[in-house]
Amino acid sequence: MSNNLMNYLPDYYNDVYEMEAIMHTQGGALDRAESEQLRLLLNQFVTQTDAKGVSVFEDQVGIKPTSSDTLQMRQNKVLMRLLPPRPITIRYMRELLSTLKIPATIKIDYPKRDVVVEAKSVEITGRQIDNVKYLLNVYLPANMIYEIRVALNKVQNTNDIKIGIGTWSRADVTVQANLSQIKN
Repeated sequence: MSNNLMNYLPDYYNDVYEMEAIMHTQGGALDRAESEQLRLLLNQFVTQTDAKGVSVFEDQVGIKPTSSDTLQMRQNKVLMRLLPPRPITIRYMRELLSTLKIPATIKIDYPKRDVVVEAKSVEITGRQIDNVKYLLNVYLPANMIYEIRVALNKVQNTNDIKIGIGTWSRADVTVQANLSQIKN
């Protein structure tokens, strides 16, 4: 993106040191302005933002990033908050997991109104689990519960023992209160 402004000047400025210096300086300023303009354009799209651009989106939707979040994690959090309304289907949920690069499978047991998300601990991170929890809390209807099952690593012994499964689940609690009037 080198703006060589000498190409636009008349020939009699060739080999004039002062004019070459001025054009070189102005060309550098134009290069910087052009790259800033391109960055401004790219910062209008969540997936193309830099750290400064994603912070504007985070501020708009009320996200406070942690110091350990990568740029892609921050972009994914913003995308999850800004997703347009769409009918929630199992296909759409699988699409979301795929788009956010979350290595998990999702299944629904319709009669029980239960959603089960399964993943392996060697493939999924804690942040991705938090993203799955957020998605399920936002998109699942209130009459459904979910479980996130994370299969832990196998121990490579002679017995090949399985350590276990970690689970997260949401249980909706209904609270009832009896109100009565106090007589004096």
